[in-house]
Amino acid sequence: MNKHIFLGAVLGACLSLCLPARAQTDTEQISKTLTDYFEGTANGEPDKLRKAFHPDFKLHGVNEANELLIRSGEQYIAGVTPGKKVNRLGRILAIDVEKNAATAKAEILVPNYRIYTDYFLLLKYQGAWKIIQKSFTWKEIPKDSKKILFVTSNQHTYGNTSLNTANHFEEIAVAHDIFKRNGYTVDFVSPNGGAIPLGYIKTSDRVQKEHLYDPVFMGLLKNTSRPEQINADDYKAIYFSGGGAAMFGVAENKGIQAIAARIHGNGGVISAVCHGTAGIAHLKDRDGKSVFLNKRVTGFPDLFEDTKADYYKTFPFSIDAEISKNGGDFVYSKKFGDDFHVADGKIITGQDPSATASVAQQVINTIQAN
Repeated sequence: MNKHIFLGAVLGACLSLCLPARAQTDTEQISKTLTDYFEGTANGEPDKLRKAFHPDFKLHGVNEANELLIRSGEQYIAGVTPGKKVNRLGRILAIDVEKNAATAKAEILVPNYRIYTDYFLLLKYQGAWKIIQKSFTWKEIPKDSKKILFVTSNQHTYGNTSLNTANHFEEIAVAHDIFKRNGYTVDFVSPNGGAIPLGYIKTSDRVQKEHLYDPVFMGLLKNTSRPEQINADDYKAIYFSGGGAAMFGVAENKGIQAIAARIHGNGGVISAVCHGTAGIAHLKDRDGKSVFLNKRVTGFPDLFEDTKADYYKTFPFSIDAEISKNGGDFVYSKKFGDDFHVADGKIITGQDPSATASVAQQVINTIQAN
């Protein structure tokens, strides 16, 4: 029997709000400082920038004319018009802390224009983390963007119990591997953003092992985007990964549902595997109808659940019943692990982890056929 590894806290996700208050970690404090920078620039809030910057902050960059650009903190702040919002979406890619010094990397998306990559040097100064220096580079956004959005969950337990749950690592890593090898960029979103719990990890599997020890990839899972940081128009497809965590926080998240509906409305692909199908159970199109109305859909069926177990009793709904109730034709194989998957137009779903690779490849085939 394969032994599954749960990493419910391996990525340093925040503890439940029901626990006593605790001091923030350095990484959390740095994340807050970077968020002040993101919001200060995007929302025209100079005070947030002053809070984020050390008094001796310097910006270094190279402009389009290949000239060195240097700005002080006050010069940078002077370029921000108070109250004027600009369309900039920031997300943290990596944070590395060594005592009272840290480096960080972030991506700033200016929709339909550029993607900036910001590099930060921070110091812990008078008990607070401040940005000492920022450098940046950028690339133009391709007119035909090849991007796919992965939906994950922040849930660490089955409901309000102490039973551990997680996102299914195989369903993330295997799909990511296929998309990346076919030239697609993958972004990650979760209801709350930030770190997500991981489980069902098999290091005997080459693809999973490579992803587990890839610091860049794991950094993406540690710093998933919040729904409001995502521009749905950038994506050709959305993919809902599974694991028990997928039953919680996704189907009812208005931001994620709006993103998926927008991708669907733009002619994009909606895909899910295993318990990830729960995330599309309530998904509606622009006319308020289920996106899978009269379409064949699969996911992890009750046949393979222990419906009398405590974990199952925490589920907000049965995937089988909810898909059927909302007009879908829920189908499944009675054999676990036989790569059962269904493609009905631009709705592509898989029954269990064994279907992950097939679902990912079918997503690519469907994108390329349109």
